[in-house]
Amino acid sequence: MGIYRDLFKIAIPVALQQFLFSSVSFLDTLMIGRLGEDAIAAIGLANQFFFFYNIVLFGLVSGGAIFFSQFWGKGDFEGLSKSTALTTLSSLFVSIPFFVLSLFFPGYVMRFFSPDPIVIELGVKYIKILSISFPIFAISMVFSFMLRSIHKAHIPMYTTIIELTTNVFLNYVLIFGNFGFPKLGVIGAAIATVFSRIIGLFVLIVTVKLQKLPGMFSLHHIGALNKNFINRFFHYTLPTLANEFAWSLGFTMYSVIYAHMSTKVIAARNIIGTIEGFAWAFSFSLANAASVIIGNYLGAKRFGEAYKISRKIIKLTEIVATISAAATYILTVFSVDLFNISQDVKSLVIVAMAISMGFVPIKIFNGLNIVGFLRAGGDTRFSFAVEATTLWVLGVPLAAIGGLILKLSFPLVLLLTMVDEITKFFILLSRYKSRKWVRNVVENI
Repeated sequence: MGIYRDLFKIAIPVALQQFLFSSVSFLDTLMIGRLGEDAIAAIGLANQFFFFYNIVLFGLVSGGAIFFSQFWGKGDFEGLSKSTALTTLSSLFVSIPFFVLSLFFPGYVMRFFSPDPIVIELGVKYIKILSISFPIFAISMVFSFMLRSIHKAHIPMYTTIIELTTNVFLNYVLIFGNFGFPKLGVIGAAIATVFSRIIGLFVLIVTVKLQKLPGMFSLHHIGALNKNFINRFFHYTLPTLANEFAWSLGFTMYSVIYAHMSTKVIAARNIIGTIEGFAWAFSFSLANAASVIIGNYLGAKRFGEAYKISRKIIKLTEIVATISAAATYILTVFSVDLFNISQDVKSLVIVAMAISMGFVPIKIFNGLNIVGFLRAGGDTRFSFAVEATTLWVLGVPLAAIGGLILKLSFPLVLLLTMVDEITKFFILLSRYKSRKWVRNVVENI
């Protein structure tokens, strides 16, 4: 029972954090939805660019988390702080092109996603302001992952509560012009997001400093980064970065394909994406927790226990995934009428969500292996090869053929994209059983 206690100690705060994100995203979509389908589509597509950035950043930071968790398992606090320093610097570097594109070339970004001039105009206003939050978000993600790796996942959760409460309040005030503030619409939503992220980062850093937790770094730790450490770090993190880049670019292409099908499809997909977060909240939190715990065991060279524990985690996660999927579909049926959208869009949402939720157990198994087990053991090159190949050889081409050439309905195109997940499932199952991912990556650095 000890392993389940440790797993839930990390997973529950992460799940609550993700649940809060999903809840606030749901409320944001409802509030923005009062401005009409064009506003939903514009902010949804602008956030798709942020999603692309978020996933690329996640790839880098989760690669750094391989070192966070294994150094913590090894009891090497100096190595932990050096890893945090290098991951933070790398994350800020990765943020630069996304920041520049959003601030100085927002029109190009929005035209990539949609040909609709009204959607583009609204999206440009939103994303220019949102760009300010990109480097702030990067630092917050690094410290959140570091804290999870040292079993302090409750701190990012509390920080998220403060951040998202601020975001909801400012959205209510600035989007609709309440309490004497001007009615700013989509611009107000962007300002609310930026201010809430600044507050969240401030609270996070102050908490780490005041509690004198391991993982905080200084100029000393940056200066202590030698060639061997840097080379080992990027040997394992660059494939995770490439993995998430390829994956997020693929899913961005899905959005482009959907956008060229119709604005109704964009609106339906954005609503689905908002509600889907509830299904992933606890399931993927278990994957993140699994990565930490398995990484701790691998860092301590307890290889047999690591594999045995991973089997228990798979069983638990699949049960949770199935329950979450069923509950999320029920939520969809009862909540779709809350959105200010046409009946056609509502029908698309309900049918497509049934397809999406039906494949949740397979998606969760794939995510658990790539983000959890294989990544914890540094098997990042294999993960990258599998993820990129199945998505770009199967998923994206099938979606393009179905949506743009054959002119199939949105639910049928969504179903075609699941061929990618099914193929990936069988490949990852074989790799998991081979145990080639069970290894220590922080020895002698």
